[in-house]
Amino acid sequence: MVNHRNSSLLWIECLVATHKSILRKFAASENLQLVHIEILQYLSFCNKYSDTTQSLSEYLGQTKGSISQSLKFLEETKLINRTQDSTDKRVFHLALTSNGQTIVKKLSELINIKIPEKTNVELRNLLEVLQKKTNHRAFGICKNCKYNKNLTKSGSTCGLTEEALSPAESEKICREYTS
Repeated sequence: MVNHRNSSLLWIECLVATHKSILRKFAASENLQLVHIEILQYLSFCNKYSDTTQSLSEYLGQTKGSISQSLKFLEETKLINRTQDSTDKRVFHLALTSNGQTIVKKLSELINIKIPEKTNVELRNLLEVLQKKTNHRAFGICKNCKYNKNLTKSGSTCGLTEEALSPAESEKICREYTS
């Protein structure tokens, strides 16, 4: 007999496996690999503090070296571009091109499902528990971070950088997220 906790983990595993299967099929239809789609998808929902190779490798759980070829391919095929940071010349920011955005939009339309807010809250709580237990970086949604200050319809401020954030930026994930 499976206890409730193990049953929950099995549901998570099934959800992840289904999602990966959908992404693999979609990637093949676009003549891409799964990792390419994962990178494009990540870049579509990360904020300006998380659009670097380092953040991407942490999010995907891979070394920078293991994704460097994928980034090179995506840049050569004009799906992403890299720009050097204006203050730290060692850092490059990654961004989707219009072609990359088109692919992400097609994927979003494919997997768009309505999830009740109660379920979103439960999933977020479950994710936080799993991340804490495994010492995995959170990458949570900016507006839910303890450092997000003065959240209004016109935006907010990051308490770590003291920079203004637009409402759209507050909806993206951030590597600096702290619950």
